[in-house]
Amino acid sequence: MTDKANILVMGPSGAGKSTLINAVIGKEVDRINDGRRGTEKLTAYESDELNLRLIDSRGFGDGFWDSQKTIRDMSRWMRAGLKGDRPLIHMLWFCVDASSKHLSARTIRTVEFVKREWKDIPVIVVLTKSYFPDEDQENIKMVEEAFRKATRNNWLPVGNKMLSIGNKEQPSENKGMPVAIIPVLAKPPKSMSVAPRGIEELIKATEDHLDAALKDSDEAVYRYDLKRKRMNAHALTALATSSAAVVGAVPLNLPDSVVLSTMETALISSIAKIYNLDKKDDRMQKVMARIIEAGAVSMTAKMALNQLKMIPGVANIAADVLNAVVAGAIVFGIGEASGVIMEKVYLGEIDEENLDWINKVVNGKMGSVVSKVVRMVASNDGKINVKKIIESLVKK
Repeated sequence: MTDKANILVMGPSGAGKSTLINAVIGKEVDRINDGRRGTEKLTAYESDELNLRLIDSRGFGDGFWDSQKTIRDMSRWMRAGLKGDRPLIHMLWFCVDASSKHLSARTIRTVEFVKREWKDIPVIVVLTKSYFPDEDQENIKMVEEAFRKATRNNWLPVGNKMLSIGNKEQPSENKGMPVAIIPVLAKPPKSMSVAPRGIEELIKATEDHLDAALKDSDEAVYRYDLKRKRMNAHALTALATSSAAVVGAVPLNLPDSVVLSTMETALISSIAKIYNLDKKDDRMQKVMARIIEAGAVSMTAKMALNQLKMIPGVANIAADVLNAVVAGAIVFGIGEASGVIMEKVYLGEIDEENLDWINKVVNGKMGSVVSKVVRMVASNDGKINVKKIIESLVKK
C-alpha cells in the first residue's frame, strides 16, 4: 500500500463519510443495515483513476464507549503507520455536517487526539451536506472560528505573551488550522432538485497538498522512530536502576563497584543496540569506553555519599540503605547520559577525534541526578525511602 497516498476519512456519526467515499471512488463501498451505519472498522478503498486510497472509519459520537473504541482504532492505525506496521496515513479528511451549523471543541479535540503522534499532518475539513451554495461562506467561517477557538484554548495569556499548556511553541495564525475547507454535496436527497458538487474541488485541494504531505510523512516517521528509541532507552535505564538499588542494598562477597560496573556496561551496550549501533565497531568501542571512564563508579559514589552524609539525620541511616540510593542514582545517570550520547552517534553528530563532550554529558547527567536525590532527602528531614527515590528518578 505504498503506491498511493492514504487518506483517513473521519468524523462524527451521520456526517456522510461513506457517502463521500462512494462519490469519490465511484462505486458503492458501504451498505446501510436496519437504518444504521454499516462500517464497523477501518477499511481501505481505492480507485484506478485516482492516486488516492481512502480509509473509512466508524463515526464517533453514538455513545461514550463506542466513540472511545473508534477513536482508539484510528489513533492506533496512525501510530502503526508511523511504525511501518500498517499503511502510513498521509492526510485526514475531517467530515463535518454543514447542515448542523455547529462544530464542537470536543470534536476538534478528537481530531487532535487521533493525530497526536503526527501533529502537522494536513487536515482538510469536508463540509458534507452542503445543500445551499449561498451558505458556504457562513459555514466555512464557522469551521475557522471553531478551530481558532480550540487552538486558543490550549494557551494561557501571561503578560503580553501566550504560554502553552502542553506545547512549547506559540501558535501562529494558521497553527492547528485545516489546510482547506471544502463544501461538498456528494449525493443530493431525492426530494431536492440540486446537483452534486464539491468533489472535484476536494480532489484538487488534496492533490495540491499531497507533495508536502508525502515529504512531511517521512519526517514524521523519522521523529516517531526517534521518540520510540528514547522511550525504550529510558525503560531499560529504569529497569537497570531498580536492579542497581537492589545490588547496593544486599551485602555481596564481590565489591559493589565490580557488580555495578558490569551492569553499567550491559546497560550501555543495550542502549547502543536500541539505536542500531554495533558495539564491536571501533568508533563505538571508543564511545563506550569513554562513557564508562567518565562515570567511574568510585568517584561518583564518593561525591554522592559525601553530599548525602552532610544532611542532618542521614548519619544514622543504615549503610545498605545509602548504598541502594547511591547505586541506583549512579546507574540512572549513566543510562540517561548513554541515551543522549547514543542518539548523537546515531544521528552522526559526533567527531570521532574529539570525545571530550562525552565527559560533559555524563557529568551533567550525574550532577543533576545526585542533586535531585539530595534535595529529596533534605526535604524529607534526612529520611530515606529508597523506593520513592528510585520511582521519582525513573518517572518520565
